[in-house]
Amino acid sequence: MANKQQQLNRILELLGKLDTDLRQTNQDIKETNQRVEETNRKVEQTNRRIEETNQRVEKWDERYFTLVKDQGVTARTIIVAAASVVVLSPVLGAVSDLFTNHFFK
Repeated sequence: MANKQQQLNRILELLGKLDTDLRQTNQDIKETNQRVEETNRKVEQTNRRIEETNQRVEKWDERYFTLVKDQGVTARTIIVAAASVVVLSPVLGAVSDLFTNHFFK
């Protein structure tokens, strides 16, 4: 009878320890879930920042390509103007000489 009582006491003791272990495990799970939620929030914030950065980069890309295109147009205009001066300067000189010789003689 005493042996049965000791076994029952031991079983109750083990059940108490098991209950304590389960409570601690539940607490650990809650803490882990909180850390996971916090990590998820940080990941979402990081994803938002990445998206905002990508949008800014796209805007700057557009601005850069627009600038390059505008500079190309400006460069072509300058080249055409310079070429026109080079090509037309002898003609203008001849016209000037003709005009001077014809009208002011």
